[in-house]
Amino acid sequence: MSATVQHKVAVPRQRMPPVLVVTGEAGVPERQVKSVERVRDLGEVFTPAATVQAMLDLLPEAMWETHPSPTFLEPACGDGNFLVTILARKLERVAAAFDAGTLPAGTNASALQFHALESLASIYAFDISPDNVVGGTPGHERGARIRLLDLLGDWFDARAPRAKAAQAALMAAATWVVERNIQVANMLLTDADGRPSGREHLLLVEYRWEPATLSVTASVTTLGAVMAAADEATSSVMSLFAAPEPEVIWSGQAAQMVEAPVPMPESRVRHVRNGNGRGAP
Repeated sequence: MSATVQHKVAVPRQRMPPVLVVTGEAGVPERQVKSVERVRDLGEVFTPAATVQAMLDLLPEAMWETHPSPTFLEPACGDGNFLVTILARKLERVAAAFDAGTLPAGTNASALQFHALESLASIYAFDISPDNVVGGTPGHERGARIRLLDLLGDWFDARAPRAKAAQAALMAAATWVVERNIQVANMLLTDADGRPSGREHLLLVEYRWEPATLSVTASVTTLGAVMAAADEATSSVMSLFAAPEPEVIWSGQAAQMVEAPVPMPESRVRHVRNGNGRGAP
């Protein structure tokens, strides 16, 4: 009986293109993949604007109410494609109510400022990459925080071009909000080394808005407490250990939110990667 000889054939390894570009709305190019390394280490593929719009179209109309502004939380926000689109839709509703004279806070620039800030503060997001959240690095010049602030500033300037003092106060308060709502964090249970990510300890600010007085109350809680409260609300088993209530930290005029003594959250990310790639230390 003749022997069978096995031959090993070397198959060239196929590499992904370093940048995948699609044509977005109005013919503007959009990057879906920034690099092979970021796909390997972060599983990072950005959602095209048209897809974001189509997905948000599926939400009920109630999600775009002006007040109280419904909450959104994006657990892997990238550089903010969903966030800026959500904020843009919320601001469209604020503008429509302002033009109709039906904003709960009133009909002047201060009312516009109040509801714009409420819309922004209803958006929470996390991403493991500081490049995506903060930006300011080559290839990641504009992170999610900056994109939100730029959108808000341009929108308010177009709606109330003469209200320079109100815009300055709005942008100061908005910066305070995005630095606490849009965080560098790992939302998986464990990191790439199998250690707990510590996501339950992430600090969150909750807001209660009062249009009649243009004021807001800021309370502090954790993601773990929010998740525990959600579990209690959907469970048929009564727990002896209820989730802790948020701690009220500050109350005052919304435009003065920078005075609230809530520290910026510290990143708990040890390695900027989700998979088994090399990643950044």
